[in-house]
Amino acid sequence: MNPTRTDVTSRQTPLPLKRASKAKRLWLEEKRHFKKNTAAYLFIAPLAITVALVLLYPILKSALMSVQYWKVAKPIAEGNPFVGLDNYAAAIQSGHFLKSLGITFLYIIVTVVLRFLLGIGTAVLLNIPFKGRGLVRALVIIPWAVPEVVACLVFILMYDYQFGVINDLLLKLNLFSNPVAFLGEADTALWAAMFVNVWKGFPFAAIMLLAGLQSISKSLYEAAEIDGASKWRQFLSITFPMLKPVSVIVFLLLIIWTIKDFGIVYVLTGGGPSRVTEILTIFIYRAGFKSFDFGLASAAGMILLAISIVFTVMYMKATKAGEMS
Repeated sequence: MNPTRTDVTSRQTPLPLKRASKAKRLWLEEKRHFKKNTAAYLFIAPLAITVALVLLYPILKSALMSVQYWKVAKPIAEGNPFVGLDNYAAAIQSGHFLKSLGITFLYIIVTVVLRFLLGIGTAVLLNIPFKGRGLVRALVIIPWAVPEVVACLVFILMYDYQFGVINDLLLKLNLFSNPVAFLGEADTALWAAMFVNVWKGFPFAAIMLLAGLQSISKSLYEAAEIDGASKWRQFLSITFPMLKPVSVIVFLLLIIWTIKDFGIVYVLTGGGPSRVTEILTIFIYRAGFKSFDFGLASAAGMILLAISIVFTVMYMKATKAGEMS
């Protein structure tokens, strides 16, 4: 006898109960897994707690300071009263903050795009077999391996108005009639800092993209050559699409690292002249350690953290998508 409709529906488990049973099953599995690996968890617990404190405490402390009136030049008896979002409003309404934000976005766009383009061009060249390729690959890594401060000090000497090799070369090539104070003029300071950033960072993009290139099957290029495709057509139809997962990850990593960049610009220009190179990290430094307005500095820092989190989430999703593909 066929079961009636009421019999079938009576045998079906309600959806909330299904969800509850599934959650209970997952919880029991996690519990069994924890009991099975208790010793391992106990061994890594001190390190995990230390890392959590080192990472979380500064963030939580900054978040608290960002909603308090926190200035050094005030009576100690006043304490640090809660001011809500006043520090955030002061940051957003500050002309210096908005200018720094705009400079930061320009700095990110120009340097990331140039580093990526130079990286992919270098990767393609280093993927071509030629004599001495191993040596050239090693030499390409040098800018990335050089410490930031050392690189900046070398470029300060190269940019020097009187004795710099760059000015000397440009004058000999008759590209300029007079020497240029690259780091001292408002029109050139930011671009000079960008150049150092690009020189320092493009080898990373080249290495990552070269690894992606080497994972592409050569049979695809051989088939394209048989079909009469040019090198440019092969790049557009094979290389670039196959590199897309790696390219997205590299691009997002470059953005994340550039957002928090401080050392290169600070060593080269200190944010000057006339604040034309004051990226957001330098604004935060000046607000906190020059003006001693730690509430404003913390609010600006939390805004910078929020921007970084957005790109970090995008990076994690891109990484997960790349692993699945």
